[in-house]
Amino acid sequence: MTSKSFVYLAAAAALSVLLAIVSFAASNHWSAGKATGDKLLPKLADSIRQVAQIEIRQGDNSVVLEKKGDSWGVKDRGGYPVDVAKVRTLLVALGEAELIESKTRRTDRYATLELEDPAEKSAKSRLVRMTGAKGDAIAEVVIGKKRPEVYSTGKAGGTYVRKPGDPQSWLASVDLDASLSVKDWVKTSVLTMDTGKISRISIEISGEQVLKVERPAAGAKDAKDDKDAKDAKEAKAPAETPKLGFIGFPGEGKKLKDAGAAEAIARAVSSIEMEDVRKLAPPPAGVSVVKIEIADGPTTTVRLRKDGDAHWLSIAATGEGEAKKAADEITGRTKDWEFKIPASKAESILKKRTDLLEAPAAEKK
Repeated sequence: MTSKSFVYLAAAAALSVLLAIVSFAASNHWSAGKATGDKLLPKLADSIRQVAQIEIRQGDNSVVLEKKGDSWGVKDRGGYPVDVAKVRTLLVALGEAELIESKTRRTDRYATLELEDPAEKSAKSRLVRMTGAKGDAIAEVVIGKKRPEVYSTGKAGGTYVRKPGDPQSWLASVDLDASLSVKDWVKTSVLTMDTGKISRISIEISGEQVLKVERPAAGAKDAKDDKDAKDAKEAKAPAETPKLGFIGFPGEGKKLKDAGAAEAIARAVSSIEMEDVRKLAPPPAGVSVVKIEIADGPTTTVRLRKDGDAHWLSIAATGEGEAKKAADEITGRTKDWEFKIPASKAESILKKRTDLLEAPAAEKK
């Protein structure tokens, strides 16, 4: 091969490589492109106060947050109060989000970024639409999956997004959370009380004998010993808070599976978180009733029922004097509402006598 031929071949090879690179760049819709620094929703920052409704949709599922006056509520949950701080966090994040990296324009690659059509039943993307008090459109965006910050390469984290009607997808500069779950928008704590202050609990389950739990009066066990005590230090030592126990149960010849079962029930009922909420309807027959009395505090009545596979409860509280303030606070949050709770929580509260007893020796064998 002559030197001249070699030069021609080398030049042809170099040209082929160059053309291949150009062709790849033109067809590679994952190419990062330039960081624009433009706002994702440029008009939102100036219109945040005008947003009166936020709709989040994914396939057949949706949640609508609606503003009434200065407060927000879940529209399809009877207007149940929303945690305003969570709404503010989403709106501010959307208003501040910048487009920092262009991504694919090909619809067949949207799914990898979880930016497919939100109307599809299997979609992982979420459409967030914000409107004003008169239903006027303010802004909307399709939110995809998050990209964590990549420290080794210096790439920033953020969330993949695109605007409806625009094929270009982007990496936005902020973490965007737009959950479809009601519990992610509300304050989930339904009932919280100090377990150590619970004095009595009664559990009424249809077809079952009432189960009663009670805490002995403080110092009742030690009264006789204190009277005869000769050691002054022992006499002055603070008595431990008596533990809760069952009244008239388990009975002679029967034994509890767990000696701390009464305390476990108290712990279960003293802290209840909801998974969902709805307007309270007249409960059907077969409702279980749990009454909790607190020393120097309100008496709280919890009604539990099953609706299909779901467990729902409602709450009422009463009290006199200082206890009335606590009762009114509970009533103010829970009146007219029914709360869905985990099945495990309902099972921890509604204990039947047979659930608590050890099996007879004959059955063990």
